[in-house]
Amino acid sequence: MQSTNGTSTGVLLADPFDTAALDRTLDRVLEALRDGCVVQGMNDLFSELQTRRLNTTELGWAQYVRLCLRHPVRELLHQDPFTYRAFSKPRGYAGDAVMMDFIYGREECWPVPAGTSPLGQQIFEYTTGSSASEAVRARRGFIADFVDDLVDEVQRPQLLSVAAGHLREASLAAAVRRRRIGRYVALDADPASLEEIERCYGPFGIQTVHASVRQLLSRDLALGQFDLAYSTGLFDYLHLPAARRLAHALFRMLRPGGRLLVANFLPGIQAVGYMESYMNWQLVYRTRREMLEVADDIPQKHIRDIRLFAEENENIIFLQVTRK
Repeated sequence: MQSTNGTSTGVLLADPFDTAALDRTLDRVLEALRDGCVVQGMNDLFSELQTRRLNTTELGWAQYVRLCLRHPVRELLHQDPFTYRAFSKPRGYAGDAVMMDFIYGREECWPVPAGTSPLGQQIFEYTTGSSASEAVRARRGFIADFVDDLVDEVQRPQLLSVAAGHLREASLAAAVRRRRIGRYVALDADPASLEEIERCYGPFGIQTVHASVRQLLSRDLALGQFDLAYSTGLFDYLHLPAARRLAHALFRMLRPGGRLLVANFLPGIQAVGYMESYMNWQLVYRTRREMLEVADDIPQKHIRDIRLFAEENENIIFLQVTRK
């Protein structure tokens, strides 16, 4: 059984400071990367770090991470712009909209970032092709399909995306380009992300709002009522009290029959150890039961139904709450 931070709550490794085996694995990965065997080396690294993350105490894992970051393989892994951007956090946080574009770029045939070394390009192909990255692409497609289906049920629906990033689902939604949306509001705290939304999707009527989660929770914003309020990545960073408050705040903004839709990574994903070590990227993982707890602050009398479903990779779970 796993907790919200991705660690196992069952049997833990007896000696959390036995680092010799990990050091040998890192040596093998270093040799593989230098020899051009990138897939083999990355497979070994992902597997080893996942196992240790899920079966080691927090103290032991912190020790392992320090060892990982001292090992010379780090210099090779950080030639990957995806890995290094998460680690260096140029906008102050991992998982920013540019990182998401690295993931979406595989579908859009966007080039690897300029200046990336040949080895960095191979690692980039691996990390942006991982099951976690594939789940992010599936999440984008799911939201786009949801929007397209919604316009067949509700005439010119009102939509709100919270922590919108670059709102790349809008590129996939035919309803946006065919202008079948009544109002589509993209809210984000990052002004650079909002500028990109305005550049790409402003001509299709997308509205941007520069605001924080705190402003949403304080009810300082008068955004109106919506048929769909959703957030694809924000809840991965919110602990339960804040997640419950935000879910309730968004639910209050729904029209009758409106839907709240939030996504969250499930515990135990293949990339968890790599993300928390070489990417310094920590998420709040949630089981299906923990995902239901996100809706606990919403009064039952106002709920028509609650649904849970995962994307095909079983990395990301969706919570949908429909208002009466």
